[in-house]
Amino acid sequence: MVTLLGAPLGLLWHRLAPTVPVINTGANGIVVNDPSPEQYIAADGWLTLLGLGFGLIVALAAWLILRRDRGPALLLGVVAGAGAAVKWVAVPLGELIGKDAYEQWRASAAQGATYLAPPALHSVGPTLVPAFVAAIVLTLLAGWSNDPDLDQPGAQPGYGPNHGQYDETLGGPPFSSGWPAGPDPTTAPAPPAPGPADQPRG
Repeated sequence: MVTLLGAPLGLLWHRLAPTVPVINTGANGIVVNDPSPEQYIAADGWLTLLGLGFGLIVALAAWLILRRDRGPALLLGVVAGAGAAVKWVAVPLGELIGKDAYEQWRASAAQGATYLAPPALHSVGPTLVPAFVAAIVLTLLAGWSNDPDLDQPGAQPGYGPNHGQYDETLGGPPFSSGWPAGPDPTTAPAPPAPGPADQPRG
């Protein structure tokens, strides 16, 4: 499911990443027609920024929808899905749009002809960003949660403000952490046991 979300991500990346001006130099082939080709690496930068948001959204959605199934399996599934969505869906789809027209121009362009090449990825790093962000966010959400039993929202550990309170939704006994409970400070102290001096004399 997460992998399929790479399709809209790829379309958005292709839409935002700028095209690259190129020129057919003849003997030297197709080169970037710009002395400061910022567009050449802009595609990597845009994918990195989109990957940050994609990893964050995927992790939040997984936590809100599947947090009752939290654990290593959920973390692994989200991380693997986010990585696969970018590397095997978003990037190939974004690079595919306009690629045929560009290849036809390369095959038939005369020397000196210019063209706006579609965006392409030039490094591996941006494809790892979504998985990295998803792993961090999902781990932090699990670590910051004060709900040990996510099947019963509101259940608290055996300490804190809810210790000793009844479950109002289920009407059951108070939640307990399993540790022995201490004395109740609201009850009156028990009278002391009689000592030898208190025994009646015969």
